[in-house]
Amino acid sequence: MASPSPKQKLNFTLTASSPLGRHRTIVDGASLIEVSPRSVVSVSPFNGHEAEFNTAIDNLFDGAYPSATKAFELTGENACILLPSSYSQWFLCFDDEVPDPVAAASDLFGKKTSKHVAMTDQSDAWVILALTGPLVYRTLERICPIDCSSPAMPIGTTARTIIEHLGTIILRRPNDDNGNPCFWLMAARSSAASFLHVVTASPPFTLQ
Repeated sequence: MASPSPKQKLNFTLTASSPLGRHRTIVDGASLIEVSPRSVVSVSPFNGHEAEFNTAIDNLFDGAYPSATKAFELTGENACILLPSSYSQWFLCFDDEVPDPVAAASDLFGKKTSKHVAMTDQSDAWVILALTGPLVYRTLERICPIDCSSPAMPIGTTARTIIEHLGTIILRRPNDDNGNPCFWLMAARSSAASFLHVVTASPPFTLQ
């Protein structure tokens, strides 16, 4: 019997890639641009420690109180967005990729609070699309069953819903420099291609 070959050392490197290759579509009246890179950490206070968590949010976001429908934004060196993702759970979205998202979240909350908060790195689990332009409501009224109009979803409003058959988080972002509305659409990375197809198969993208 031939002797087994010696183990060979494999030389390779891994390169991070966005779910949709940093997709970018711009048509008359709307644009659809993948938000990447972005670090995302889920944060949820342990039972009995909600008060410490609420106090930390109040201190970080200048008087904010954790909400099931409202996102809060922090600017400056630790720029990030805190948005509701589920019951007693929020996503902390950093403006860029960080080497250790959970460590960055822990530093933000501080050691005293962090030990009472469950944190999970979700950066590779979601795809985020920024839908912007004067005609975005035409897109949303076709694919989304909830009312996304300005009175119903003012800036900062967050909702969990279904787009086609895909679970989605919708966040109303600030208007762009031209005053056009902007929405973030978040879905599971495993469904990124289907999610993109649903959005781009809707007006005004189908009219070009």
